[in-house]
Amino acid sequence: MPAGRELRPTRADWAQAAGVAAALLGLYALTAPRTVALEDDGLFVLSSHFLGIEHPPGFPLFTLIGHLFTYLPFGSVAYRVHLASAFFGALSCGLLWLCARSLAPGRLPAYLAALGLGFSPAFWSQALIAEVYTLNSFFFLLLAYLGLRACPPGDEAPNPRLLPWLALLFGLSLSNHWPLMGLAAPAFAVLLWPLRREVLARLGLISWLVLAGLLPYAWLVYRSWMAVPISYYGPLETLTEIWFFLSRAGYAEVDVQPGAGWLDRLKFLQFVILEVGRQFAVAGALLGLVGLAVQRRMLGTRLAAFLVVAFCMPTVVLLLLLGFSYNSVSRHVFHVYPLPAYAVVALWAAIGFAWLRKRLALRPAAATAACGGVLAAILAVGGRYNYGTDHEWGAHYAQVLARTLPRDAVLFVKGEFDIGPLGYLHMVEGLRPDITLYQYKGLALGNRLFHPLRTTEATASRVVREFIEAQQSEVALTNELSTSYAHRHRWLYHVVDKSSRDPAKITVDIPEEAIRFFEERILAAHDSNAWIAYHQNELRRSYARLLAQGLRASAPLDERSQRHLAALSEDYHGALGLAEGLMANPEGYAPGVVYAYLDRARALMPLDALQSEQAKFFYLRGLLRHDHKDTRGALEDLRLALELWPHRDNPAVAPLKDLHREAQDRAALEALLVRVTRARP
Repeated sequence: MPAGRELRPTRADWAQAAGVAAALLGLYALTAPRTVALEDDGLFVLSSHFLGIEHPPGFPLFTLIGHLFTYLPFGSVAYRVHLASAFFGALSCGLLWLCARSLAPGRLPAYLAALGLGFSPAFWSQALIAEVYTLNSFFFLLLAYLGLRACPPGDEAPNPRLLPWLALLFGLSLSNHWPLMGLAAPAFAVLLWPLRREVLARLGLISWLVLAGLLPYAWLVYRSWMAVPISYYGPLETLTEIWFFLSRAGYAEVDVQPGAGWLDRLKFLQFVILEVGRQFAVAGALLGLVGLAVQRRMLGTRLAAFLVVAFCMPTVVLLLLLGFSYNSVSRHVFHVYPLPAYAVVALWAAIGFAWLRKRLALRPAAATAACGGVLAAILAVGGRYNYGTDHEWGAHYAQVLARTLPRDAVLFVKGEFDIGPLGYLHMVEGLRPDITLYQYKGLALGNRLFHPLRTTEATASRVVREFIEAQQSEVALTNELSTSYAHRHRWLYHVVDKSSRDPAKITVDIPEEAIRFFEERILAAHDSNAWIAYHQNELRRSYARLLAQGLRASAPLDERSQRHLAALSEDYHGALGLAEGLMANPEGYAPGVVYAYLDRARALMPLDALQSEQAKFFYLRGLLRHDHKDTRGALEDLRLALELWPHRDNPAVAPLKDLHREAQDRAALEALLVRVTRARP
């Protein structure tokens, strides 16, 4: 299409855009997990099913839409909500087809853009689980398409009739994910610049329409006053509580992590550049670079600026606003935020492909083959990633945990890793109806023991302890909460043992079903999904710790445990757990053996290990040195552990305090206390 003429889609254009959406919806429906997955999937499924309150800022629009999808007459509840993400992912790519058709001549570039985004690993992965990112992409591309219709390329007169629709849709988009759509606002301001006078003249109406789009948040606050099974903080009854929730103030430590600095931001910037290449199988990214280079001459300054700003806001600008420590888990959390930027890259690829096709005078057959080759490469990368992810791993974990719990147990769970899969299977599918779930911080589950926004940490801990002491049924915990009792450790959880008031008394009793789960899905498993891999690593370290802690000189290891020991010693988290377990062994330990495991762990330490995982190594070595009167070496290691992870939960804090007190180094002690106070959430 020559620049300067508005594209009015023909019936064939609409049909082909719909065909792209239908094909991708089929792909996503076939590959979506049939049960609950990890990340935020379980909580989104639960909040959709019960019309509950999701984690801040609540995402009320997705909850309402997800609830509608639960009425589908087929599949599990989890699969139905997964289809909501699939539906909006497919619609997003249909809209991208129309956007590319508006910006690049011919239909082939539109197919390259739409299918390229749809096949890309990150976008495909978010279209398979209950998440807000495909709905966010849908709104971004719908607003982009309507903006192109309102302010078309070239000298075509702008069309102010679409402004009310743009305002209402923008408000609705904020009800899904206001942080990401708020970041996109400057790009839309550039796109709609020719209508600036009309916007100012109709600012009152536009403002009211944006506010109308925010009404789902009013529903969210009203819904929080009701007794619902899923409600993240419980009733939001004051303006302070409402603002705390909507502003994500409770996630301040997640968004700006202790110890993160400019080096982390630079690493993330490098990661984004490389990630674009991975998402589009290099070839598509190179076409995107061509499109970036030629977009101004093909589209004009305004549309080129719109695309550049739309790319930079959820990537470069977001990195400046966030303070993530650079590691495998943070990378995984961040890599889905730039989905709108990936859509921009897909548009650039379409523009670059159209320019090269004309420049090289490619015949239709050659152009089609080239387009097909690029899409095949992207499909191969996306398929490998998404088929290589065990989406149902979380459900298997939750099933094993639930089946091995004592009869009528009360279980305190820790976070989304436990609440999501186990909560879904228990509350929706009826697994183990005899057990009762609580979240020990009073979050997410509606049957909380206290209001988390109105209760101090000390009071909350006291309430939980008193509740546990009053229980007649057995109480189990998936976290290491202190209970002033002995406990029976069963690996995936531990059971409070009220027969003894000695919290150091630990009995290891791992059920056979849990051991089989360890052998099949933990011992040698390293999932391509970093979030799943993180939990596999944690469970591997925990199992290794219990194995080493239970070693007895009088009882040689059986062949099965010997295999476990050998395999764990070849893994960083396993070796670290073995060292930790030997140091806690009631029969004592041989320092040389512990040093050997620690040296092995250091040699196996991943370059992108979490700061807390790196700190764990130096913490353990510091304790080992302190036990053997190497005070100077202990101080060095413990200080380094705190440097790597300056957090109040760092276990190195307590022994460092003791060492400074022993040395009567008051200045160092005060400096440590100040640092730990600053590291508080």
